[in-house]
Parts: sequence; structure tokens; C-alpha cells
Amino acid sequence: MLATVRQIADYLEELAPPEIALPGDPVGLQVGDPRREVRKVLVALDLDEAVLKQALDVEADMVVTHHPLLYTSLSCIDESRPSGSLIAAIIRNKITVYSAHTNLDIAPQGVNRLLADRLGLEEEGRVFIQPSQEDRLLKLVVFVPRDHEDAVADAVAEAGAGWIGRYSHCTFRAPGTGTFMPREGTSPYIGETGRLEKVEEVRLETVLPVSRRRAVLKALLEAHPYEEVAYDLYPLALSPETSGLGLVGTFSPPLGLEQILERCRRELKPEGLRFWVPDKERRYSRVAVCGGSGGSLVEAAFQRGAQLYIAGDFRYHDLKKAQSLGLGLVDAGHAATERLVVGCVEEYLRGRLARDGFSTGVVAETRAVGSGWDYLEG
Repeated sequence: MLATVRQIADYLEELAPPEIALPGDPVGLQVGDPRREVRKVLVALDLDEAVLKQALDVEADMVVTHHPLLYTSLSCIDESRPSGSLIAAIIRNKITVYSAHTNLDIAPQGVNRLLADRLGLEEEGRVFIQPSQEDRLLKLVVFVPRDHEDAVADAVAEAGAGWIGRYSHCTFRAPGTGTFMPREGTSPYIGETGRLEKVEEVRLETVLPVSRRRAVLKALLEAHPYEEVAYDLYPLALSPETSGLGLVGTFSPPLGLEQILERCRRELKPEGLRFWVPDKERRYSRVAVCGGSGGSLVEAAFQRGAQLYIAGDFRYHDLKKAQSLGLGLVDAGHAATERLVVGCVEEYLRGRLARDGFSTGVVAETRAVGSGWDYLEG
């Protein structure tokens, strides 16, 4: 059984909800029919001529990218231009394109989490460089027949509900009596058509981020035994730091500059490293990381207590700002700080598809992902 584009998109949107993408970021389905069945998915950082060739070579009919193929609206597709020729070839070969960009950067299990993990920042005490203010909390209240509350609670917890700080599976439960009368055409789990039923039920309450709403409700409806599920969602006046741009964490014990640079070389395999620090003999404990272009967050990283900031694409003026603040910078390159996510998405999709019984295959791009620049020893 093959998965459809929509089913694969649902999996991706559980990992990286589109609601948390930065305003104006064109995430989601970019080319193709959501109803189409998919034989094989190719996961890549970008979609260019080389990736399209690989997709055709491995007979992939869907490409999932981190960087969107289409950033702006098109007024025409001119095949005499490279971009128009690429888009036309994608359409001609019936390749579906889906992109998860800043939502995959921001997601709790996204680019920045992977980068912090790979570089060895301690998980305890991590904070976002710039917290997202979009991911507000909801309270979910659902009524479950007695002896089914554990199964429903576990299902919604696995989908992302029930987190308070570092505690998971947080719920409140209260007993009560539910009433209903099944009408003609229903298939009730409990009771008979045309007869008023009174059932011992449990009122189950928990919380969830807005970004997990779709996944949690899907899990709820699948786990609940009733044909029609009674539930409520209430907006809360709380806005926890459940997502955001970049991360600040701790090296314990603190590391010297050479140790950090060597770790970047080993784990990220960049084409080159640029750096500036106010003191080359200093040891660093509080370090910020951000996948991709990190220049806009220099001041925010400093305000979050970072002594050193590792990202890509720092400009001259970003360096001058960092120097004025005394914040060290390590520029490992845009692609090197993001390429970790390609293998992560490949593994995630393969697992989800297999778990649900789909035969759709998943592969990752095989070329060495680089910035595209050539470097001259200086």
C-alpha cells in the first residue's frame, strides 16, 4: 500500500507544524497533487538540477526539501532561464515538491535541536535565542468511558500533549456520568439505538501547544472508543517557550576555542570555518547555535548569556556588532549547520511509513552537500 502526498505531508507537519513557520515563509506543498500516491520520497536540503537528476535516477516521485523551491509568486515559467527550466522539468516529470523550512528550524526536534545535540551542548538548561510567540497553549478536555482513560491519555501524550516544563503525561481526571441517546443510523460503542444511556465516564484534562493541535486531535480520535467524541479546546493565557529560533546551551566542562573548532570540523564537516573571539585562551561554557543564517540573532544570543555563537553566513556588520558586544563567532557555513536535518527527516519518514504499513520508500540525497563555494588557502 502506497502513501499519498497528503499522508506524507501530515507526518511532516507533525514533526514541523506549518503554524510555527516565520511569517511569509512558503512552507508546505509547492508542486503536485495531494491526492497522488507516492512510490518513493527523496529528502534533500535544496532542489536543484543535481537533486532532480537523483530523483529521476532513483525513481522518486516526491522530493521533500528544507529550503523552498518557490520563495515568491511566479508570473511566468520561462524555460529559457535556468529557474524556469528546472520548474518545467519538475512538472514535466510529475515530481511532487514539499518544503519544511523555518518550521523545521524552529520545531522542538528540528534543525537547532539536532545541531545542539551533535555539538554536545547539555540538554538541561537550554533556552531559545529568540522564543516564538506563536505557540500558545490550549487546554483539552475530553470525556472517556471508564477503563479507557489510560489508552486515550497515552495516545495524546505521544502526540505532544501533557507537557508542563520537563514533565510529560500531565493530566487531571475526574469521574462523572455521561448521557446520550443513539439515533437511527448510528453504531454506538455502548448502548442501543433509541434508548437513553447513562455511562460512567472520566473527564480527562491536559494541555497542548497550538502547533500540536492537529496531531493531538488525530491521536485522540483514533484512540477514543466512541463513534462521536465529546471534547473541548480552551485557549489559555500562557505562552511557554516550546519553540523558537536557535538554542543556547552549556558545555560542561567548558571547552577551549581549539576544542570547539575541532568539534565543528568533526561533527559538521564544513568546507571551511571562520571565527573571531576576543580572547583565544578563554574557555567557553555558554554557547549559542543556529542552523543556517544566524546574523540577525547576534544581539539576542548575547542577551541570552552566550559567550560564543556558532551559525552560518555572518556578514561584516554582524561581526562588528559581535565585536562590540565581546561575543565570539564561529561561522561554519549555512549548509554545514543544516545538513544534519536531511538524514533526520529521512529516518523519521521511513519509521512513520513503516509503522502505518505503507510500502512507500524514502532515501536521502547522496551528493556531498556544500555551500557551493570554492575556498582558496590564504
